[in-house]
Amino acid sequence: MDDHDAGRKRKVQAGLGWPLREGESMITGVLDSGTRQLNGWIVDQLRLQPYQHVLEIGFGTGRLLEEAAGVLRIGFLAGVESSASLYQQAYRRNRRFIARQLVQLHLGELADLPYPPHYFHTVYSHAAMPSGKDRMIELLRLTRLLRSGGRLVLVSRLAPHRRPMVQRPQNVNDEPMAERMQQDYIAAGLHRIHLEYRETAFGAAIAAIGLTA
Repeated sequence: MDDHDAGRKRKVQAGLGWPLREGESMITGVLDSGTRQLNGWIVDQLRLQPYQHVLEIGFGTGRLLEEAAGVLRIGFLAGVESSASLYQQAYRRNRRFIARQLVQLHLGELADLPYPPHYFHTVYSHAAMPSGKDRMIELLRLTRLLRSGGRLVLVSRLAPHRRPMVQRPQNVNDEPMAERMQQDYIAAGLHRIHLEYRETAFGAAIAAIGLTA
């Protein structure tokens, strides 16, 4: 590595807040940093307690699930994913939590889950909820799984051309997607609804948060 490359690497490491791992490219490091920061922010919105029962919809490769599971001590985190390949990746990533019976992964759909109504303290999803008519059906299923006072957190990404709040994040409620999310939550019977906004390396994200009665 020449002096120029070494200098670039030092700048990237300073921006990430930690050193690049051996063999890790600068591009990979930046993307990994963005994922960690976004996942950390999402977990903050969940307000998890060590004893809670939690459900993630569409856990993908299991990185966010891993972050959330790290908060639990005697609780339980279930996850459902419809992709077999992603399920396998998440299983490998979270093997230690599965061995401690803190995590239970399911391959399938939300409707296939074996849990009774009012079982979970918190249900969350990141960019995994369906759109159109199916969205309302899934929302009603999620609220039915939540205990009284349970917390629903759905995180969505904003397309680059729909980010008017980059200069004015306080106006997040004026974003059309935000308005639609709030209306859906009201229709699903949730209350104390509010939105949180975050700029990330991957663009803007909105977390819609609501509680069951």
